[in-house]
Order: sequence, then structure tokens, then C-alpha cells
Amino acid sequence: MRVDEEDHPRHRLGLTRYTTNTNKMRLLADLDQLNEEQELQLYKRWETTPEATRRDAAALREWLQKQPHLPKLTEDEDEWLCRYLLACKNSLERAKRRIEYFFTVQAMWPEYFEAPSIEVGMAFSEYMWGAPLPKMLPDGTRVTFYKFSPVLAKDPSNMNWMMFYMLSLGYIELQLSTPGQPLHIEVIFDVENYTMGVNNSFIAHLGEFRRFVQCIQVALPLHIRRIHVINAPPLAIGALNKLVRPFLQDKINQRIVTHDNLESLHKLVSRDCLPSDLGGLLPHNMREYTLKWGDMAAAAAQWFNDRRWMKADLSSKPDCKFNTEFGIDGSFRKLAVD
Repeated sequence: MRVDEEDHPRHRLGLTRYTTNTNKMRLLADLDQLNEEQELQLYKRWETTPEATRRDAAALREWLQKQPHLPKLTEDEDEWLCRYLLACKNSLERAKRRIEYFFTVQAMWPEYFEAPSIEVGMAFSEYMWGAPLPKMLPDGTRVTFYKFSPVLAKDPSNMNWMMFYMLSLGYIELQLSTPGQPLHIEVIFDVENYTMGVNNSFIAHLGEFRRFVQCIQVALPLHIRRIHVINAPPLAIGALNKLVRPFLQDKINQRIVTHDNLESLHKLVSRDCLPSDLGGLLPHNMREYTLKWGDMAAAAAQWFNDRRWMKADLSSKPDCKFNTEFGIDGSFRKLAVD
């Protein structure tokens, strides 16, 4: 479903301030969007309406005005606040916490939220494949995938974990902020090429992974329905259990599914929504979708640069709460995941 600027359904329904977001929607124009019924279901699920959500967004803006350490938003950001509210189950208090966390991690760990140059991003795609897939699941969930490439398996020294985390967070932020895009994702991780060299590199950069997980679990409330692990050698299963799971919330751990074969994956993810090399019916393979997504990501660079001001002023924080919660020894396991 492509964007139609003249007669967009959300524009007619009053679901979003569409005219101010045309450029952002164009960035994801190659991806299916929620239809009218799916969009309205987001509101019905949390017992709210577009009008009530906009009123709550205005209340959030007013609250932000009173926080000395947080940026002051205008009506131009109301749509972003509405999306955040829906992702936070229409809870003002939950949205306040998540928004404060979001602005805080932007200030504390800005290296995770940079937009890499086109050249650097495309060079990295030789070693790590990943992209959102264009067709949603029937329930309106976006499917994304990642895979260590065969080239990386031959020379793991080329792995740039920070680049991987940066690009992943950038995509989540873009989807969370874009009207018409789902607030739920399922992730497929193909670890066929997870070699001892890749494993050693991951261990050496484990601190970067921990912060990445913290950003996802507390600051970006995109709902992770399931994480599918496929083509996993014993080494990858060991890394998942010993190095990854300890940093994840219990709810996320319960949503990880390992598959012995593609037939097992197809029972949970429709082949209509999968690339050809995962036994799917989409016209391209993972490598090709990575390159297509690279073009979209390059076009989003200006959007990310325009949002650099959206971060906390840590020097004005009225208490030291975040020093504990975001400290190097913090785990966030006490915080709830939606």
C-alpha cells in the first residue's frame, strides 16, 4: 500500500496530522502500511480514540514544559507523542517514563543514535544483512531480519557491533515515529555464519550490547512479538543462553523461539512475508532487501540530523536517579517491558 498524498485514509479519519509528515512517510513508502481498520484497532485495543490520544499528547507536552532537563516540544511533535502513547498502552505515566528514558539515553549515549554516512552504511552491509520486510503479517506486525554474511564469517575482524546497534536503533526509532507503521515487530536472526571469530568479537564488545539492550527495553517502546533464531550452530545457542539472555527482560526471553528448520519458522511466520532464501514468497533475498533498505536508510539521514536536539540536559536533572538506573552496573531488570 503506497502513500497517496491527496487522499490518505488517516488524513480523512483525522488519525494523524498527515501533511506535516509526508517526507517521513516517504522514507518508508516501500513498506506496507496499516489499513484503516488496523489503525483504528490500535486505538480500540487500548480503549481510546484519536481525539483522546491527541488530548493526552497535549498533556504530555505540558508536562514536558515543566521538566527542566527535558526538551520542550511543540505541536509539530504531537503525532510522535500520540504514537508513543499508543506504544505505551495508552498510559500517560508509562509514556512519561519512556519519553524521559528516551531523551536521557540520547544524551548519555549519543553514539548509539548517530546516522552513519551512506558510504559507511553500505560498506557495512557487506558484513551484516538486515532490513524490514515490505509485507506485514496478517495481524499488522512488521517482520525484520538480520544475518551475519558469508563475507564476515571469513574475516570476523570486519564486524562493527556499534554500527549494527546504531542502525537497528535507527530503524526502530523511524518505525515508531512514522504514521501508518505498525507498533509490533517480529525479528528473524539467521546465525548460520556465527563463527568462533564472530563470537570472540561479540564477547569483546559485550558492554556495547548491554547498553543497546537497555535502549530497546526502556526507551523505545516498539513491541517485540517474537525473536526467531534460525540456522543456529551449537556455538550460537551457547552464546544466546550465556551472553544474551542474562541481559534481557523475562518477557523478552520468553519470546525467543529457536527453529531447527525453515518449516518450523513457516508455522509462525507466513511465507508470504518472508524473503526467497528463507523459503518465502517475496521476490527478493535477504541480501537484496538489505541493499534496498540501505537506499531508504540513506534518505533518512537528514531526518535523524533534524532530531539531534531531542535529548535531555543532564546538567539540569533534578536528582541523580538516572545515575543509578543508567549506570554501567545497572541491569534494568526491575523495569517492566510492555
